[in-house]
Amino acid sequence: MNRQAATLIFDIGKTTKKVLLFDIDFHVLEEETTTFSEINDDDNFPSEDLPALSQWVIERLNHFLRHPKYLITHINFSAYGASLVHISKTGDPIKFFYNYLKPFPEDCKRDFLAKYNTEDDLSINTASPFLGLLNSGLQLYWLKCKKPALFSTIETSLHFPQYFTYLLTKKKFSEVTSIGCHTLLWDFKKQGYHHWVKAEHLQELFPVIHHADHTTDYVQNGMHIKVGVGVHDSSAALMPYLVVMKEKFLLLSTGTWNICFNPFNDQLLTHRELTQDCLCYLTFEGKPVKASRIFLGHEHELQQKALAAHYNLDKDYYKNIAFNPECYSRLRNANSFVDFQPLGMEGTGPELHSSNLSIDYSRFKDFEEAQHQLVSQLVRWQKISIDLIDPNGQIQNVIVVGGFTKSKLFLEIMKRELPERKILISDHPRATALGAAWLVTGKNAYAGKTAQVNVNAV
Repeated sequence: MNRQAATLIFDIGKTTKKVLLFDIDFHVLEEETTTFSEINDDDNFPSEDLPALSQWVIERLNHFLRHPKYLITHINFSAYGASLVHISKTGDPIKFFYNYLKPFPEDCKRDFLAKYNTEDDLSINTASPFLGLLNSGLQLYWLKCKKPALFSTIETSLHFPQYFTYLLTKKKFSEVTSIGCHTLLWDFKKQGYHHWVKAEHLQELFPVIHHADHTTDYVQNGMHIKVGVGVHDSSAALMPYLVVMKEKFLLLSTGTWNICFNPFNDQLLTHRELTQDCLCYLTFEGKPVKASRIFLGHEHELQQKALAAHYNLDKDYYKNIAFNPECYSRLRNANSFVDFQPLGMEGTGPELHSSNLSIDYSRFKDFEEAQHQLVSQLVRWQKISIDLIDPNGQIQNVIVVGGFTKSKLFLEIMKRELPERKILISDHPRATALGAAWLVTGKNAYAGKTAQVNVNAV
């Protein structure tokens, strides 16, 4: 029996872990999803269960490599960033994997900034606000300062996506999209490691840097397989649109955080942009991508709970509300727009003008009117964030992906509140995994097979 050629992709999210099998036309043959309970690190802080995750990856690798129906020709990994796996001199990961949500000690922060931010240009040059351990490079600084015995056992530090390539091949790589995702390691001005990395002798812990489309050869049971070096998940999700779009675009990835990417703005961040949650990523080719974040999905959830409680409705009742053009026009023309106040965005995203006054729901005729007003407010906040990375409105197309594409109300109001933009949606549910698959198989493999990435006007 002839085995079907296939590409195997692991998509490792913070919550959900997926393994997908693509055929040569990049249709999904199989998909599995799992989750893992967190364990505690040596400070009793919750963290990824790296041993359990690693065991699962190896088990699924072996399952598909031995599968009688499939011939695995390519393997790649996408994973969340801001995380490092440290390899000891024995070749094994050190015992603890640290969560990027773990608090960064204030004394470490003071010492670090006193040494390396004397000209107040650290964030500008590294294209990231100071975010504690969410700047993954600071994990090494923290270990060196607070856990020197543990730090001394580290031979190599791998960004999380590259750890999985190492797990399979025992080869060590660094890769541009993982280095460029708000790590505080990369000097976007000089296109190299920032001088603080060299001053602390940390550069020697990282392997040679490659682009995300680099592959290495792996042989198992006589099978010759191309293995990718891994890719940061946000950059992987952007990659298919960079391939298929003929015009410039912004990509608005929506969920708990709404992150807007501008692959066509490579200017260094300004102080103002940094204070409003802008940062930079790198494309798979190492080109800068300016991005802005806003905690809009979280804010949406809090506002919906408050509205449902006031109207004594189920918390998911808002999903039944369709866009009503008459209701929207009436509110728009009444010149009595009711400002919702942020409930859960303080200190995140763009600077928003708010007050301590609670919203007076009695000003709304009914829940439908309140819902239209709330979503209009959310869209206006989103517009502020979008305009930060394209202030002159040079890019017309905005591709919306993720959770908010399920809300016709949000999309219709967005189309009307941003008349200078063309609102597009893509309903491809696996853009991250697809990007990882295209990167490892190469242009010749995906050329002419991109039709499944549909982008349509709202």
